[in-house]
Amino acid sequence: MRIAAPLRVTVRAAARAARIGVTIASCAPCALAVACGGRIQRPPFAPQPSSALIEVGEPPPPARVEVLPERPAPAAVWLDGEWIWRRGRWAWLTGRWCQPPEGAAFSAWVFERGGDGRLWYAPGVWRNATGAPVDPPPALSYASVQSAAVVNANGSIEVTGPTLHDRPTAGPADP
Repeated sequence: MRIAAPLRVTVRAAARAARIGVTIASCAPCALAVACGGRIQRPPFAPQPSSALIEVGEPPPPARVEVLPERPAPAAVWLDGEWIWRRGRWAWLTGRWCQPPEGAAFSAWVFERGGDGRLWYAPGVWRNATGAPVDPPPALSYASVQSAAVVNANGSIEVTGPTLHDRPTAGPADP
């Protein structure tokens, strides 16, 4: 039978552990308040039809970190930011609070790699009850996002388009 060596704790180590414990204890209520501050209200969702997919030249970069503003209205719903394919490169469309269109559901953006290796993308869009796209509602407020350099999975800096507040009107495959 092997007996563990006795635990030796110095005064300095004990004081450090006590400071860490006090720090954790003082931060815990704040973290709990943030984590339990309520659910983010999301819109009703609808799937993207395969007909919405367009072929793109490269996969999207990692998502940008966004800081959500306070909910501006009781009926407002949150739409996460998304990468959109624009002029042969990815541009970030900032997350936003909006009032959902009456009777509409949101089809979130999707990215897929086909079995043959081809890349497919469909932008986020509002759809009516029949699945037809409808005009997006105006944003009530936007997330804060830093437009820093994007590092891809290979560790290289990726050239991206601008950070946008509103979706371009020319269409998803804007050349």
